[in-house]
Amino acid sequence: MPKLAPTAVARPSAPFVRTVTEHYRNEAHCIAWSGNVQVILSLEPPTSEVMRKIISGLEALAARCACRTGALLVINSDCPPPDEEARRYIRAELARSSMVAAAQIVEGTGFRGAAMRAVLSMVQLASRAPYPMSVFGNVPEGASWLTAELAKRAGIAPDPADVVKAVIECRGRFRRR
Repeated sequence: MPKLAPTAVARPSAPFVRTVTEHYRNEAHCIAWSGNVQVILSLEPPTSEVMRKIISGLEALAARCACRTGALLVINSDCPPPDEEARRYIRAELARSSMVAAAQIVEGTGFRGAAMRAVLSMVQLASRAPYPMSVFGNVPEGASWLTAELAKRAGIAPDPADVVKAVIECRGRFRRR
């Protein structure tokens, strides 16, 4: 596993529980929580129903941890983009969510991975989200960036290694199906 970059992480008065809590899972998506981060693994583009689960999950997470949240989305470079209905929902609802930062990880090398990361970067620019979003090629980089942003913007963040652990646990749940 690649080494995580050091992050200035604000620690809560009562530390986050270092467990991963699954919020939702179907055959193509897994949504889990690690501290105030919602981890989303997608094997397929999200439908409007899955987007509603993501949004309701963010709000439930914010209520649970009594703080602002961040999201870490992990997709493979072979995953097609969401349909127009889901994109409209994303634009309308994510701006009103509890998020203060979002990291999107497109796993995959070569032209396909680079092209998908470029497309996501363009979509982010067009979305004009009220919080920073960034695209990465691997989970440790995205987790380090996201937890640093959460520490700065929400005043609290889990350890980046705990976010990476949440991704690994979600992947394991997909493999068991």
